[in-house]
Amino acid sequence: MKLIFSAIAGITFWILSVTGTSTRLFEAMGQNARLNHDVILMRPAGDGKITGTVSFPRSANATGRAVKGSYGKNTSRLKSGSAGEKRAVVYIASAKGNFPAPQSRPAMRQKNIAITPRILPVLAGTTVDFPNEDDLFHNIFSLSPSVKFDLGRYAKGVSKSVKFTTPGVVKVFCDIHSTMGGVVLVLQNPYYTVTEADGSYALSGVPAGTYDLVAWHEGGTQTQKITISASGVITQNFAF
Repeated sequence: MKLIFSAIAGITFWILSVTGTSTRLFEAMGQNARLNHDVILMRPAGDGKITGTVSFPRSANATGRAVKGSYGKNTSRLKSGSAGEKRAVVYIASAKGNFPAPQSRPAMRQKNIAITPRILPVLAGTTVDFPNEDDLFHNIFSLSPSVKFDLGRYAKGVSKSVKFTTPGVVKVFCDIHSTMGGVVLVLQNPYYTVTEADGSYALSGVPAGTYDLVAWHEGGTQTQKITISASGVITQNFAF
C-alpha cells in the first residue's frame, strides 16, 4: 500500500494504491470512486472553464450603514467610491466530493488602518492569519453566526489566527478603528475566484455537471444555473 501524489490540468490528487503495482486517475463526480483497488481521496478530475464579467451600475455603492461593534463602537461598512466595492466572488454553490482544507494559510493584513484584502474567500477548514503591520494596536473580532471570535489587542509584528470550519459569511472588524472591516467568505468547495478590477473572472478545473453559479459581493448575490462538460468552456455574465 502506498500514497501517490499526482496532478492533471492543475488539479491535485492523492491516490491510495492498494495493490502497490499501479495507479490510475479517472474522472469521478461525487463520492470517492474505486477502480482496480485505487481510491481517489480528494477532488474529482475536471477541466471545465467558466469565464465572464460581473458588472455594476455606475451609481452602485454600499449603504454606508453602521454596524454595532462588540464593545459598543460603530463600525462602518464599505464607503461609496472605494475600489473594493466592485470586487465580487464567483463560486459554485455546491459540488459533490471530499475537499480537504489546504495546508497553506491565507492572510488578512492590518495595514494602513485597513483590512487587506477586504474580501477573502476560503475553503471550509482553512486557517486564516491576521497579522498587524501597522504602528498601532488593532483588535480584530467577529460576531457572525457561523463563528464568533475576539483576538484581543496586539501590536505591530504580531499575528493571530482563526480556523473557519463552517460555510457562510463572516464579517470581521477592528474594535479600535471603526473604519476597518472585511469579509471572510467560507465556501463548501474550492471552485471559486475573485473578479479582477475590470469585473472579469475565470474559474478553471470545474468538473462536468449542472451547478448553481453564484456571484457574491457586499451589496447582494445573484445565482445562475449552468451546465458544463468535462472540458467545456462557457461564458456567464452577471449584472447588478
